[in-house]
Amino acid sequence: MAKEASSGLSLTQATKVSRAALIYGAGGLIAFLVLWFSGGAFIRYWIATHPAPPPPPTVGFGILPAQSFPQNTDAEKPSQYVLETATGRLPEFPDRAIVYFMPKNAPSLLDAEDASRFAAKFDFIFKPEILNDRTYRWQKTQPILTTLEYDIQDHVFSYVSDFFNHPELLLNAELPTKFDAIAEVKKFLVKGVTLRPDIATASGTFKYVKSVGSDLVPAVSAADADFVSVDLNRVPVAGMYEMYTDKDGEGVIHALVGNLQDTEKVLSLDYYYYPTDQSISHTYPLRPVKQAWELLQGGEAYISHSVGNKQATVREVTLGYYDSTEPQTYLQPIYVFSGDDDFRAFVPAIESTYINSAVSNP
Repeated sequence: MAKEASSGLSLTQATKVSRAALIYGAGGLIAFLVLWFSGGAFIRYWIATHPAPPPPPTVGFGILPAQSFPQNTDAEKPSQYVLETATGRLPEFPDRAIVYFMPKNAPSLLDAEDASRFAAKFDFIFKPEILNDRTYRWQKTQPILTTLEYDIQDHVFSYVSDFFNHPELLLNAELPTKFDAIAEVKKFLVKGVTLRPDIATASGTFKYVKSVGSDLVPAVSAADADFVSVDLNRVPVAGMYEMYTDKDGEGVIHALVGNLQDTEKVLSLDYYYYPTDQSISHTYPLRPVKQAWELLQGGEAYISHSVGNKQATVREVTLGYYDSTEPQTYLQPIYVFSGDDDFRAFVPAIESTYINSAVSNP
């Protein structure tokens, strides 16, 4: 009988198969690793260059009331607008901004009593004159006639002394520096007001002024000045979006500081600070800045500083917040157009579909 042929691999053949398997396996592993790392790098690149869109604005306050600006006269409106920014174009802005809630103070039976305590901290000790159901006025005559008007519900006030009629009291002492003048205003305020962090940490603005008759005009230098004008606004939102009021160039706190014999260094002060509730805020979509520019050109802007009925050249466009000297329900953003001759105009920045144009901030 013939011997049955063997079907198994010889040692040589098995060695060849093993080597081939190792070579192809190693090649496959290398190819896998290359694909793995290059695929991971591509995924990371894709994620970096195609980030997921942010969640939509929260719009949690619903439809907002329109911002309430003063009325401009026809003479205050420029005849035309020319855009001459550094780039020649309108800048780009985020697609949304934060809106803050501004709580209202409810009337209280203790308002009048609290107001008297407030006035006493500024040395007004006599009974006030009641101008209406929420505005009280005190006067004192020493060292010079000084008046305090106070809103007993909103806690805003105006303090003014009769310094214009007492030039003989002006001292030749050196006027305070910016830092000292602002510190003097804050020291005066804390007699009766608890300064919130967004105003206590404000750096403020400062300028020298002099009296010409019954008016104050800018002084060319400290040596030429009679007084120092100080303005405080709350700190910028996100450290970059400045506050603007309806009083051209003035802050919600505006004061005059000087050296008068035997008087307070703060000679007058207007306090129109309404607190925000930082814990209650929502994001809202912004209208395109191009649309804001078109509204400005169409006469639908508030002219904060006019150049008269002539061409206004716009050099800068920024995003800011309108902090009215009248009470508001919400602190809302604005587009600010600034230019030559101190021109400045405001356009509401929130997309119009989220604004009730029939209702203004009270």
